[in-house]
Amino acid sequence: MSEESIFNIENLKEELESAEWDVDPDNPDMESRQVYLGTVFALYPSGKFYTPWANSNVTEAEAEKDEAWREKAESELEAIHASLVNGEGDPCDLFVAQYRDK
Repeated sequence: MSEESIFNIENLKEELESAEWDVDPDNPDMESRQVYLGTVFALYPSGKFYTPWANSNVTEAEAEKDEAWREKAESELEAIHASLVNGEGDPCDLFVAQYRDK
């Protein structure tokens, strides 16, 4: 995998800062804000969505590249205290999210 950045962190930081804080649906004592990035089909190297227990549509090499991409993405997002999350309504959607105590 190239050492080139996946994200323009400054742009993502600005987008997050302009997003509204909402009560986190999984934890009412927390607030979260999110920015939509795109789908796994557009962002993951394999361009595929799969689950670990049923990965018949991806090769081992594709799964390893996708995992390396996700780890690099998470590492980059740590710089702005954010994380990569899948959409609740559609797990194929990817968002950058920040959380804070309410």
